[in-house]
Amino acid sequence: MKKIYFTIMILAGLVLSSCDNVPVDERLTYVEPPEVGRAVLIEDYTGQYCVNCPRATEEIERLVKEYGDSTVIAVAIHSGPFAKQKGVASPLYTEVGDMYFAQWGLSSQPVGLVDRLYSSMPFSYTDWGYGVNYEVGFKAPVSFLTETQYDPDTRRASIQVQTIGMDSARVSGKLQLWLVEDSIDSFQYMPDGSVAEHYNHMHVFRASVNDPWGDDLAVDHGQVAARDYDLVLDPAWVPEHCSVVVFLYDNTGVRQVSKQKLLNY
Repeated sequence: MKKIYFTIMILAGLVLSSCDNVPVDERLTYVEPPEVGRAVLIEDYTGQYCVNCPRATEEIERLVKEYGDSTVIAVAIHSGPFAKQKGVASPLYTEVGDMYFAQWGLSSQPVGLVDRLYSSMPFSYTDWGYGVNYEVGFKAPVSFLTETQYDPDTRRASIQVQTIGMDSARVSGKLQLWLVEDSIDSFQYMPDGSVAEHYNHMHVFRASVNDPWGDDLAVDHGQVAARDYDLVLDPAWVPEHCSVVVFLYDNTGVRQVSKQKLLNY
């Protein structure tokens, strides 16, 4: 839908440039951006040593099936006590993820945040459905158009995000970009006490593309704010399995989120 909006604007400009004899008051000068559906971010704070965390993964899969993968966008952040054993970090652990875990005052797992609502009282995975159902009912105040380029020789990803103002008033907050990876083959402790040596880990948080707490951004209705970023992928990450998660948040929570594959083929 976002690409259609920009295509309309380009076509309108071409028509106007070739029709100089059209009266000024009849010329199209602005196209109202189409309303964009609200997507919801689930931050799943998980760990490979957490026996109940696969149940949270199953709940995410259920919600994605119910609402669609463009509406429910989950990020598995391996952090906290179940991302380490005897002080040794698991393969999917990140220091940034642990920083987030501490910031929200989390103590148990599995636990998560739904659009960062009630961050002082995080959701149990059994309540994520209530949070998603609540959030999808709101109009999105912004939309995102994310374009990516990847150089396999240098493993550098170049990312441009255009944030389009959809609200009647100015929208401001922090623009955050995360790199996530799907289809990671690694171990996972299971609810029955066994260890799955080849568990398929999905939407795993790998890195923050920009500052871990985002960059200041403000956009008015109909305005487009563009930001450019670069990230060099770790040799262990598979670019074909990577995506960029983009979201805007403020002190009320996450206002909108989107997900774009790193490779466009």
